[in-house]
Amino acid sequence: MSEHQVYEFVALDRPLTARQMAELRAISTRAEITPTRFWNEYHRGGLGADPAQLLQRYFDAHLYDSNWGDRRLMLRLPRAGLDVKALKACFPARSPSALTVSGNSVMLDFQVGDEDPSGREDAPSASLAALVSLRTELQRGDLRGAYLAWLGAVQAGSVASFAKEPLVPEELSTLSAAQQALVALLRLDEDLLAAAAHGEKKREDDSLAFRAWVRDLSPKDQMRWLLSAVDAPERPLGSELLRAFRAEHASANQRPARTVHELQELMVAQRAARERAESARARAATAAAMRRLQRRLTALSRDVDGAWARLEARVATSEYDEAVRLAEDLRALATRDDDLAGFAARFAALRGRQARRRGFFDRWKLRD
Repeated sequence: MSEHQVYEFVALDRPLTARQMAELRAISTRAEITPTRFWNEYHRGGLGADPAQLLQRYFDAHLYDSNWGDRRLMLRLPRAGLDVKALKACFPARSPSALTVSGNSVMLDFQVGDEDPSGREDAPSASLAALVSLRTELQRGDLRGAYLAWLGAVQAGSVASFAKEPLVPEELSTLSAAQQALVALLRLDEDLLAAAAHGEKKREDDSLAFRAWVRDLSPKDQMRWLLSAVDAPERPLGSELLRAFRAEHASANQRPARTVHELQELMVAQRAARERAESARARAATAAAMRRLQRRLTALSRDVDGAWARLEARVATSEYDEAVRLAEDLRALATRDDDLAGFAARFAALRGRQARRRGFFDRWKLRD
């Protein structure tokens, strides 16, 4: 398997200056560099710089993807307004992913490796475009992305069985597109995710309540929010207001924290339920397919000679896919009626008459 690595960085809050672009060009002469993006692909070697340092100095998001299964998503967020304590709870000490605070920034580092890289060459690549809106969601106080990192730590065996989960965000069963992309990047077990979402209550639309809450803020609080926008115009004021509103109203819908052991037991139950449902669907599909087959065979049995004539006509006119399907039904009818010898004789005669139609007989050999 040939080596393949992709490094991508994007600047969201501020574009790169000409000097910064020149500094990045000194790191890589082949990279695609624009005021908002750095991208390079390697088939030998790798990036000659620390991605974390590049993110801290130049960018707001970074994705690393390799064809042997290692993946890394890094997000840099302004510290102001973030609930750093709640975020830290989602990144335990021995987790594959990590959170670090550096100056006025918080760095989230989502990492996953693949213990079984077989078949990774054909695996779909991760996409930074699909993941980058996680940053905005986190700034708005939507901690589902961070909680998914905690589930990744549980899946990796990095969290003790008696440890309790962090604050469980709402709507784990209805993840955003970016959160679904993070699930794919971290390769989270679908049954573990279903266990985490088990028992959650559907959240009502809180847009009207949010508007009323803002309207009812005291003049002092309203002025404080306005001045924060003046002092840091680059900060998303609406997102910060929504985060404050949801933090104030979160306790009413908050479920009791579960231990890792309880989640794992739920995961086993979810997997058993899913497998039973899948088995039931497979049996129903098989039964439906058999009913359709029996209806076709009953219709064929009314005019077997006509069916063989139609088969030969389709072979003669190179309608090979339709001919193969009809031949399969004729063989199934012969099997049902215990007349496989008769089918074999008629098929051999057909082969003798249409020997030049190799396309049909090659297809039939693959099905036989």
